[in-house]
Amino acid sequence: MADVLALGRRAALGDRATDPALRQAHRFAFCLGGALLLLALATALAVERTVGVPGLPMLLGDALRMLAACCLGLLAGRPVRRQGVAASVTLLALLSCFFAARLHHADGMLVVDARHRPVLAAYDAVLVAYPAWQLTALGRALRTGLRLLVAATAMGAVWTAWGADDVRLALLTGRQTDGDDAASTVLGLLCAVLVAGGGSAAAWPALRHWWWTYRTHQDLAPLWWALHHAFPETALPRARHAVRGLAPRRLRFSLYRRVIEIHDGLLLLRPRLRAADARTPGAPATPGAPEGVAEQIAAALLAPVPVPSSPPAAPGRLALEAATGTDAAAAQLVAVSRAFARLSVRVPVVTSGGR
Repeated sequence: MADVLALGRRAALGDRATDPALRQAHRFAFCLGGALLLLALATALAVERTVGVPGLPMLLGDALRMLAACCLGLLAGRPVRRQGVAASVTLLALLSCFFAARLHHADGMLVVDARHRPVLAAYDAVLVAYPAWQLTALGRALRTGLRLLVAATAMGAVWTAWGADDVRLALLTGRQTDGDDAASTVLGLLCAVLVAGGGSAAAWPALRHWWWTYRTHQDLAPLWWALHHAFPETALPRARHAVRGLAPRRLRFSLYRRVIEIHDGLLLLRPRLRAADARTPGAPATPGAPEGVAEQIAAALLAPVPVPSSPPAAPGRLALEAATGTDAAAAQLVAVSRAFARLSVRVPVVTSGGR
């Protein structure tokens, strides 16, 4: 069973010891441990005597606790940029409320006057709301896994109870089966499957994203191959687009390079678009649709290389919408690549003569 869980974890998180999930777990433990150390009474008193700012250890410890909560969100698969913005806003809110509350010592405790109580309450509300928001994301990721583990526990109880039949057989007949019967084998296998599924549920988002990256990389192959043959100079240094490894980082980087090279090829293809439009007048039936863009690319690849003129003719344009982010650009190009593959275009190997 440990081998099954380890295999699922390594497939989802990569083959290096410093995978993203493990790093987030280490950072969570480091931040939470630092917070507990700062919030310890002896440490807090020592820091306050040294710095002379009432409540400063509390602020530093609470900030570390919020960073630990941020690591939980990253562990649940939330976007890094969104997490960074949320953590920055949270820390800024804590800092603002802390100095606005004007804490001071009285009878061995930190207190504020009556008009600053709402500010202190807001400080405490941030300490509650932000971790709760992060735990919600982690709870969603683990909820299915917990249900599977509960089901595995129930199945394990039934599997164990099935052994009572061996007790009955031994008491009444003095016999013992030489191995598990069919029912016991099935119950044991179901229990193993449920435990493996529940134990690896936290890695499912990473597995889904790995599979999406792999399929996207493969689906981009027809369009990339055609543009690469038409414009070999678009190949980045040391680019070999056969996937060398299935580790998430390598696959992700390979997809990133492929998207860049496709866009470089489309830029070099623009001068041919006008010649292609002249040979096949008329716009696609649905401008911007993947089929229409694929037809534009295919016609431009089959069009002759334009002879430089004076003044040069304005290059044509593809009906591609601007996409933000590598994933969005890749998803857009995948639809075009699939439509392009259906056209079965035989692209002649003709270079553009320079970039």
